[in-house]
Amino acid sequence: MADSELPVPTLFGRDASLAHVVDLAASPDDASLILLTGPPGIGRSAVLAALRGEFKTLGIATLTLRVARNERDRPYSLASRLSAELSALYPAVGGSRRRATAAAPSPRTDSGRQLATELRSAVAACDKLIVLVDDVQWTDPSSRAVLLPMVRTLAGGPVTFVCALRPSAADPPGDRAALDQLRAAGLAEVVTLRPLRESEVRALVTQRLQAKPSAPLLSYLRRECRGMPGAVLAAVSGHQRSGSLNIFDRHAHLTSPDRPASLPAGLPPVESLRQLAGLVWPVAKAVAVLHPLGSAAAGLIAEALGTNEAEVHEALVELRDEGLLRQGPRPGHWGFRLPLLASALATCLGPYERRRLAQLAVDAIWAGDAVADGRFLAEQLVVARRFVDSRRASDELLARGTAAMLDDGYFAERWLRAAIELIAEPDRRAQALLAHAATCCIHLRYAEALDSAWTVLSGHADLVSPEALLEMEMIYVVSLGGIGDTAALAEICNNGWRSLPGGEGHRILTRAIALCHLDRWREADEYLTAHGDVWRQDNDVVGALGLLFSECVGVFLGRFEPFDRAVAAPPRWPMWTAASRHRFERMSQLARVLMALGELDRAERLLAAYPMPSGYRPVPDRVVANSQAGHWDPALDLARLSLATGLSVGDLPTHTMMCRETCIILGARGALARSREVIERARAVQPVMLHLLAVPEAYLDRALGATERAAQGVRDGIAQAVRRGLVIGTDELWLTRAVSELAAGDLVAAQRCVDETKKVAELLGTGRARLCRLLATAVVHRDHAAAAEAVQLVRRRAQPHEHAETIHLVVRHGLADASLLHEAYALYGDLDALLRRAQMRNLMRERKVAMPGRSLVIAENERLLATLVAEGLTNRELAVVVGGSEKSVESRLGRLFKRTGFRSRVELASATLAGEYPA
Repeated sequence: MADSELPVPTLFGRDASLAHVVDLAASPDDASLILLTGPPGIGRSAVLAALRGEFKTLGIATLTLRVARNERDRPYSLASRLSAELSALYPAVGGSRRRATAAAPSPRTDSGRQLATELRSAVAACDKLIVLVDDVQWTDPSSRAVLLPMVRTLAGGPVTFVCALRPSAADPPGDRAALDQLRAAGLAEVVTLRPLRESEVRALVTQRLQAKPSAPLLSYLRRECRGMPGAVLAAVSGHQRSGSLNIFDRHAHLTSPDRPASLPAGLPPVESLRQLAGLVWPVAKAVAVLHPLGSAAAGLIAEALGTNEAEVHEALVELRDEGLLRQGPRPGHWGFRLPLLASALATCLGPYERRRLAQLAVDAIWAGDAVADGRFLAEQLVVARRFVDSRRASDELLARGTAAMLDDGYFAERWLRAAIELIAEPDRRAQALLAHAATCCIHLRYAEALDSAWTVLSGHADLVSPEALLEMEMIYVVSLGGIGDTAALAEICNNGWRSLPGGEGHRILTRAIALCHLDRWREADEYLTAHGDVWRQDNDVVGALGLLFSECVGVFLGRFEPFDRAVAAPPRWPMWTAASRHRFERMSQLARVLMALGELDRAERLLAAYPMPSGYRPVPDRVVANSQAGHWDPALDLARLSLATGLSVGDLPTHTMMCRETCIILGARGALARSREVIERARAVQPVMLHLLAVPEAYLDRALGATERAAQGVRDGIAQAVRRGLVIGTDELWLTRAVSELAAGDLVAAQRCVDETKKVAELLGTGRARLCRLLATAVVHRDHAAAAEAVQLVRRRAQPHEHAETIHLVVRHGLADASLLHEAYALYGDLDALLRRAQMRNLMRERKVAMPGRSLVIAENERLLATLVAEGLTNRELAVVVGGSEKSVESRLGRLFKRTGFRSRVELASATLAGEYPA
């Protein structure tokens, strides 16, 4: 009989692994010994527990034994326990055994034969019985000598042994030979549990969190846990405990994939190591820290423990035999089979132990006796702190942290914070605080940025340059916006700005940016303009930042010329050559504003001509870029990450723009409730430029039949923009209102809207503003030429959603040939816009346009229906959204339940949320 390799049974139902083992154990003709094997942490004990439940369901009796580590030194321990348990199950056999033992007690040398006799008698009296033995690797040699020969006599009998065995290089050769003989005779089968595949890890995490894991989270679990289910669950629980795992829109994300989990010290592999004698436990903890040092690790461990390398090597070999370590390709190099275990063991070290190990590692690297990468050295410097030369440590941490500012936010922030704590000199400490605040602001860690910036402003203002001081004031204000402290921002706008350090130019810019964070754009622009002579004549930093703010705020208000000049020649800026982070700041802001205007093509050309000084690009900006380019899946993944971890507030108007794009994607795909949730979050977290959300929100209202509410929302959005003097985004608002007024029969109001779209187009001069003017003119005036020009323009702009929406609009109003609907339908298909595809199909039926792919249409309709059910819509709402009757919705739901096997809306919704819907 061939041995098997099967997946670990996931913890939410019977699967192939359990079914296979159950069939083997229950069949009278199969092997009488089944060994479940696999690496440490694979879940053998969990499988045995699941098997016990399966056998109970089948009505088959089971007997469960677990062998403890200390039993391997107690002769006949397992055999005696098994005999006693069988006697308890079958009292008649037990009574005969007790009488025989009392009449003729056996000497110790006869114990094996006596136990064998007793066990054979007990087995002969058994009905069908499954004996489950966990950790059979700890069985004492005497018991193995008794039990292994019995397997031959059990063939075809009522008793089957199912044993969990952790294989080891230290297993006795004789036992391996005996097992090989049994396998060759068909009396034993080895079932090797393999690690979980990525799809199985995804399913396990989804079941545990009731949320789908993000790609970075899956990558982290694959790297650290190697498919071991227990390790996966421990890592997930550890990140939940530390607050580094957040869930948004039923998707789970790590705030930083590099941040280690807060693992409990009581993990089973760790607890088993505690029981090992001698140096094994302290060596295990030490090697968890020092193993990256390769061949130097053993000597450093010996020094830390006050022993010699030979004894350390013996402990390392024992850890290898335990299945926890593996030897590398080069002598003296050791690594963990399960990387997560190193993190768990490191948490078991006391503060002094951990710092002592870090000290030894740092000293060895500095002396040239060991080699490691820069990240390892920096991390050991963070731990060692004053156990090593503080000046040298702070210099290295400051240098490495500054170098990683753009590329590695988590570690840069950590290293710079440690440097700050080590530095005693006020001037050097101020420099470290500057770098730390800038790093945290770049990576949107606003609470940490605020703390460092305020420390500089309140206690070190006289120790930094005027340029650096202004940067700290900007970071301070942006961070207040990032954490939502509107009271502090209002105080700066009212009187607090007068008491800020620095010159008059500093205070003008600080107040202006605070006004922007309070959505007071016109006031900020007027204030900057009125004091332009002051900030323009200040130093380069004041002049550069004042210019950048003035350019961007001016665009939002409809003053485009200065911004156009900046986009045409970004290097003509006072701070361009000062530092890479300043170029990053300028390019990010210019590209961000272009995307807010709908000018994705110009933003991409700008970044191609003047690449970022780092590969890093803020997550919210990537969301907007991907969404406008039609890459909706990565856009949605990044948006969920940003909203789950708070990485979208602070920079203006990033959060609102990202929420707008996310709302468009979710709404087009039928996730109406989740789309509404994103809008409410935008209003609550950073209420800036909220009129940008009016158009996608109107789509949600119209989808549910609330046409008047949709129209009122657009009117409110226009009024809000007018109050703030904002022009950005009003092109789409006036177009949407023009269509709405026309549908309501108010041609005069619709014509006023057309006039407004012309004004906005003249002010902004952007492609999107021109498109909105053409469409408004075409729809209201029945202008076929304007409609054709709009279609040509939207094709050049290459934004798939905008492209499809334009065709949908002109065909719906009879301004273009209906055959164009095929083009729009394909675009919606590429976006997986289920709801928009369904609405398009209704229009295609009205215009008698053929729809290809009947089976695909049925599958899409079912997916959309399941999505809408998961969104909590009633049958009446479903009928409105899909454009049918309640009766037709009930029929479609009935057919869906029959095909999928779900019995209720609740089951269907749960399966959809967990990603188990089979469509």
